[in-house]
Amino acid sequence: MTYAQAVAYVDSFTNYERVHQPEAMRGINLERMRRLCRQLADPHRRFRAILVTGTNGKGSICAMLYSMLRESALRVGLYTSPHIEQLRERIRVWTIGPSAREREHGEDWISEAEFAAIVDWLRPRLETLRDGPPEDVPTYFEVLTAIAFVYFNQRQIDVAVLEVGMGGRLDATNVVEQAVSVISPIDMEHTEVLGRDLASIAKEKAGILKPGQIAITARQQEAVTEVLQTACANQGVPLFTCGEDFKVAIQQHSLEGMQVTITSLRGRYESLELPVIGRHQAENAALAVCALEALSNVGMPYSLIERGLGKVEWPGRMEVVHESPLVLLDGAHNIHAAGALVETLKELCQNRRIHFLVGMSSDKSPEAFGKLLSNLSVSVTCTKSRHPRAMDPVELAHRLSLFCPDVHMMPDPVDAYTYLLNMVEPTDVIVVTGSLFLVGQLRGALRRSHVRTKRATANA
Repeated sequence: MTYAQAVAYVDSFTNYERVHQPEAMRGINLERMRRLCRQLADPHRRFRAILVTGTNGKGSICAMLYSMLRESALRVGLYTSPHIEQLRERIRVWTIGPSAREREHGEDWISEAEFAAIVDWLRPRLETLRDGPPEDVPTYFEVLTAIAFVYFNQRQIDVAVLEVGMGGRLDATNVVEQAVSVISPIDMEHTEVLGRDLASIAKEKAGILKPGQIAITARQQEAVTEVLQTACANQGVPLFTCGEDFKVAIQQHSLEGMQVTITSLRGRYESLELPVIGRHQAENAALAVCALEALSNVGMPYSLIERGLGKVEWPGRMEVVHESPLVLLDGAHNIHAAGALVETLKELCQNRRIHFLVGMSSDKSPEAFGKLLSNLSVSVTCTKSRHPRAMDPVELAHRLSLFCPDVHMMPDPVDAYTYLLNMVEPTDVIVVTGSLFLVGQLRGALRRSHVRTKRATANA
């Protein structure tokens, strides 16, 4: 089986990232993933794990944990979703310590040959399930999760950092018996699947909690805090909360990144350099540091924390890809993330003209997005990614025109980006946002055409 054939085979399973079917998604049973793992000799039981859930920031937390663990002598795995450019970036393994040479972009991703070999090995087992009852057939995400578990076992990793796909209680990643659970800020999302109110959504997220572990949470809204406290009490899980049990302070914040001091569960880390943008990332860093301490059960070496956070890479989240004009890629696709984007732009791009290049999925609210952008935008250009759930740019432009005075429509994202790059002033700002799928598609095009500054290429 070639890599292309392997990807096509995995794509043959129901993919809720592409097809929004709330009723079917609500019917997912975690026993199906457990059954699949049993057929594979339970590869997820061969390594320790940190499981990260929440609404926004969970991917950034995973990236920070992975970056810090890479500075240790441990063999580390990372599993995240969705991917920005290539499917293989979801599954990564780092097996050499900090003394090794710096790796090139993508070198820690699962290779095409390894991916194809695992799918080839899985195929007869998956086909057996396909021949059974429909409810036993795994989804696309469950198959990918199984591939990650098998790969991590083959590479004999010590620790896996796993990002929950959606919710928590019934997510495929929740078959692991993680040592640490991390909960990023929880907000309204996927209400047709997770519940119509904040408490219901929080209960789904809290479904990852299990006895014998430690839970680390961001500051939460009151309704969420009550759910998490109850869930932890029921499971006998100690809960540590940012702002109460550990804290973070920002010394500097610019387009180059941040300098922060973290007073954690077992230590104090002063003047840490974070090469990411947005004040919310400071709390994400504090969560990651405390999760690492909880995993090790002792204080961590300052040098490991310092080096790891200083090398964090998480593309497509307030990422600078061009300097004159300033171009930022940010896959904010819900109101909580869009709010963080707006606050960051207000702080770091004061007195600069801001142009938005926006694409959104059809299940999102352009009106809520437009209200946030209305006081910042000089212009909005609406476009569409290749994703099958992408909203038609004509409809998007019509709905955003109620909030933004100058709205344009260009269906091709690369054409739209090129138009803006040539039209705006060197001191202006272009923000590509509204969808990780749009950001990923455009980022891939930029990588191939090398339309970036020297600095942006180095950061990619």
